[in-house]
Amino acid sequence: MTVGDFLLSVTERREPWNCSTMPADWCVALGHPDFAAPWRDVTDPADCDAIADGDLLTLWGAGIGNALPVVSPPYRAGDIAVIAHLGLQAGAIFTGERWALQTSTGFAALPLCGDAIVKAWRP
Repeated sequence: MTVGDFLLSVTERREPWNCSTMPADWCVALGHPDFAAPWRDVTDPADCDAIADGDLLTLWGAGIGNALPVVSPPYRAGDIAVIAHLGLQAGAIFTGERWALQTSTGFAALPLCGDAIVKAWRP
């Protein structure tokens, strides 16, 4: 499965999700364990904030551990990351040009770089 095919499938989803669901599902589609399993069913924004305690990076770090290599630029299509945008952290997948993150209408793709990419991994 390509990252493009995966992202197209996300646009048709309607089940509950949180900001880690899409990158975790991408990892599972590639045969990796579900790093977001402990908090996958947490979908209320206030509950998500409480679990992450304002630091999604720590939550992801605990879930991913050493299962995936940390990467730095240049990123490749399919890399996942905790990104920072408009004062919030979210999980994203690199498309090869932009960082895609799940939204209530499917996904958004943002041209982020530098400090906006908090930490990235290669599944």
